Amino acid sequence: MKSLFVMFCLAGLFTLNAPTVHAQTTPLATPWRLDKVIIVSRHGVRPPTKMTRQMHEITSQTWPNWSAPLGHLTPTGATLVSLLGGYYAQHLQQAGLFAQGGCPAEGSVSTWADTDQRTRMTGQAWLDGFAPGCGLTIRSQADRHHPDPLFHPLEAGLCHLPPHDAERAIQAEAGGDVATLPAQSASALQLFEQVLDFAHSPYCQGKPEANCSLATAYPNQLTTSADGSVKLQGNLALGSTLAEIFLLEYADGMAANSVAWGHHFTAEQWASLLAMHNTQFRIMQQAPAIARYKASPLLARIAQGLQPTSPARLELLVGHDTNLANLAGILGIRWQLPGQPDNTPPGGELVIERWQDPDSQQYWVRLQFVYQTLSQLREQTRLTLATPPGIVALSLPDCQKEAVQGACPLSRFVEITRQRLQPDCLPDTPGKDE
Repeated sequence: MKSLFVMFCLAGLFTLNAPTVHAQTTPLATPWRLDKVIIVSRHGVRPPTKMTRQMHEITSQTWPNWSAPLGHLTPTGATLVSLLGGYYAQHLQQAGLFAQGGCPAEGSVSTWADTDQRTRMTGQAWLDGFAPGCGLTIRSQADRHHPDPLFHPLEAGLCHLPPHDAERAIQAEAGGDVATLPAQSASALQLFEQVLDFAHSPYCQGKPEANCSLATAYPNQLTTSADGSVKLQGNLALGSTLAEIFLLEYADGMAANSVAWGHHFTAEQWASLLAMHNTQFRIMQQAPAIARYKASPLLARIAQGLQPTSPARLELLVGHDTNLANLAGILGIRWQLPGQPDNTPPGGELVIERWQDPDSQQYWVRLQFVYQTLSQLREQTRLTLATPPGIVALSLPDCQKEAVQGACPLSRFVEITRQRLQPDCLPDTPGKDE
């Protein structure tokens, strides 16, 4: 019954802030032991989900071909994700969560992915890297034509976010008016114009040079669709899309002359371009009033998995960058990733660990963001305990008094997060319907 699940979830959940950087996963105090891990992952590298007319109008050049259909996980994307799975096999075996050698015990690994090919295949590639030859399979909603409410509660019709409330939250997150944002992105927009050869694009043909800039051609504005969803249109949304495409080209291992048509970006330029992507996500996905609606099912699912009665030792939930941003918003997290300009990169993971003190039997919760750096993606670096992925530790600001080494007592964690859920956005049993 949905009402029973809501009552359970409202009895406990979570919040965050202020990241610190760790070069690798560090154990908590001896004799504490790692007891449970929940991973919420973005899918791996994919081509653009669609190529609109606008994408052809803004450049004089031909977009490169990909090794997979639009929106699908690429072969390289699968390889990169499997490297993460392989790292976790080493890490969790060393931590004693799984035995060295052999396959995980039945029921010790729980999985769920969104219905898209890229999310399902990401989950499968991760499992194949984690436990090769063991026959672990990713689970997902059987109905591929209806949005999975765990990842898309608004689209699935679980609840309704009033457009006026969404617009007000977005404008507040933007500093008062989205129309003023181009000034913050001026250098990135100029670099995009050079890369696109925008001056010679179909859009600019026959137009005065003064009218041929991305800032003036595509002013930022909010629009409300027929279904009531609020969308950001303009140069910030366009820049966000372009930055992500160029990063995906680079991560997929495309030839240097194909990535952004041969433009070689410095680390500072990558950061400038991806700042538009990160800003758009902060405004549109992380605003707390919006994230509360979009992230409640996932947050409820995480809280349920943290209960000591949950049998699985590892839970893998595979969704999208929007899901990670929504969780960041509902939890109050703001992170930056050393060596990775995209705050929600392909394969990036929000990791929730449950630890236990065997003396007191008390449970503790620790949160991290785990990701592959830009160079690790490009070079397909084999990840090991000696060469780990990037790891950023996250702390709970409302648990400062009770925290030990950044870990919060599970009981306090539940208390802090109880008020984060939007009850009408909760499915009956999130991530449990095949």
